[in-house]
Amino acid sequence: MKRLFVFAATVALITACGPDNPFEPDNPPPSALTGVASGSTTAKLSWTMCPDTDFAGYTLYRSSSPGIQGNTGSASVLIVIDKNTTTTYFDENLQPGAIWYYALKTANEGGGSAWSNEVSVKLPSTE
Repeated sequence: MKRLFVFAATVALITACGPDNPFEPDNPPPSALTGVASGSTTAKLSWTMCPDTDFAGYTLYRSSSPGIQGNTGSASVLIVIDKNTTTTYFDENLQPGAIWYYALKTANEGGGSAWSNEVSVKLPSTE
């Protein structure tokens, strides 16, 4: 009985740790993503730089429908960037008049990640 009590107290202590739980990675701060049309076939995406010293990379996603974070299978990975100072990407050769949705996932070396906001870019039509 005494051993069970000690075990239960240890389990309760571990689960009570919350965000400082040593078994869960710390997530980097999410980047703020913006997107604008840059001509009729190009979208310009920009985001805030990740300040984490253990930065691992950005992954930029594009989809024809919203909700990328909840359904990454519906999106395409445009690029994986391993330099935190790279904060702009031009998505070129797109269909004029189309609407595209973008989201950025930031990851760190500890296995943590954070999603940016999702943005939509409507390209002007050529008519």
